[in-house]
Amino acid sequence: MPADSTLSCDAVRLPEPVDLLEAIRGCDQLPIFYWEHPARDFAIAAAGAIAEFRACGARRFEGISDRVSEFLNLLPKHGADFSPLAVGGFGFSDQDCTAYEWREFPSAWFFVPRMLWIRRGGRYSFAKICDAGSNGSPEPLALAAPKRSALGGALARQSMRAPRPLVGERDRWRERVERASAMIGAGQLKKIVLSRELTIDSDVPIDPAEIVDAARAARPHCYTFWIRRGSSSFVGSTPELMIRLEGEDLTSGALAGSVPRGCSDEADGILGDSLLRSAKNLEEHAYVVDHVRAALQAVAVLGEREPPRLMRLPEVQHLFSPITGKLRAQLSAIELAGLIHPTPAVCGVPRYEAGAIIEREEPNRGWYTGAVGWMDAEGAGEMAVALRSGLIEGSRMLVWAGSGIVAGSDPEAEFAETETKFDAMLRSAKVESAT
Repeated sequence: MPADSTLSCDAVRLPEPVDLLEAIRGCDQLPIFYWEHPARDFAIAAAGAIAEFRACGARRFEGISDRVSEFLNLLPKHGADFSPLAVGGFGFSDQDCTAYEWREFPSAWFFVPRMLWIRRGGRYSFAKICDAGSNGSPEPLALAAPKRSALGGALARQSMRAPRPLVGERDRWRERVERASAMIGAGQLKKIVLSRELTIDSDVPIDPAEIVDAARAARPHCYTFWIRRGSSSFVGSTPELMIRLEGEDLTSGALAGSVPRGCSDEADGILGDSLLRSAKNLEEHAYVVDHVRAALQAVAVLGEREPPRLMRLPEVQHLFSPITGKLRAQLSAIELAGLIHPTPAVCGVPRYEAGAIIEREEPNRGWYTGAVGWMDAEGAGEMAVALRSGLIEGSRMLVWAGSGIVAGSDPEAEFAETETKFDAMLRSAKVESAT
């Protein structure tokens, strides 16, 4: 598309705060993207697509990155206040998921939004990309956006109840873990991440914005997201940054190994200390650190390896190791994500063998354990691993949770870990406990 001759772009700095989630909530029938990290005071809201890009196969990251970069660099510039973005994400597999539920989410999909709101460090801006000759003035729509959240109605009227585990589910889980453990014992695997899926039904249509609103309030140190394509919405609140690229500065990390939160500060401390000393969890964590550092060392100068620390979330404590460096190659955030994905935190070791098992046994993963994020014309951007997430269509929501299986893994303990991780989405959706 000859974007430089057929499109116009207008941007404004908004004089007052607006609720970006509420701004896009009413954009019916349009693709939307929402991304927020409250602790960093950064949020993106996007609606409508001026261009869409999809790809699958082994070169999906390079293909998407090249096409997005070319298009963004053809767009008319609007001074230092506005940088056009592409937003979207990708799935666990490099092939399109054949499950009906994921029919609207290709293996990799990004779009350049017609309308874009950004909050960064307390400053708000709005931009609108239009076909040449149309009214591109952004002010009326931007300034009409609500100044504070008006959320809080629909979900309170919903009645969603957490399903009990399906008959035989624990037995099937035990069989899967024991089969994986046998492969680990035989030297065929070192680690594999298995996951479970729950289906939650509501008596009325589920409003994704309500879930996102609850998640961003309860989990300010996580990346809360909402992507809608067609009639389906993918929502989540993930603690795991895959990659952030700002100029030459890159930031990534390893997040693997977990225990529940304690019922008191003392119990929480005891559990956290046990995690820092757990040979099983430290082994699982080291696989992820090794993988991410090896993937990035070929293209960046990395900082010193740091010992793992605790990351405490409302439902769980994780082992976390930051990874930072200076990029020394001409790569975009999307391309860097392609070097890292899938990490042992969502796949296994060796990753090709583990990935083949996962794709065979879990054909419905879709974008769960893929990533969501954004990229600008210079290649800067962020991608976060799509954990603590759910897929919504109408009155039904599918949610996922996984656990890393290594030598010595206990099936019941790993099952309990998935139950704990489910809590992140179930709490945000205000799902009642099954009785």
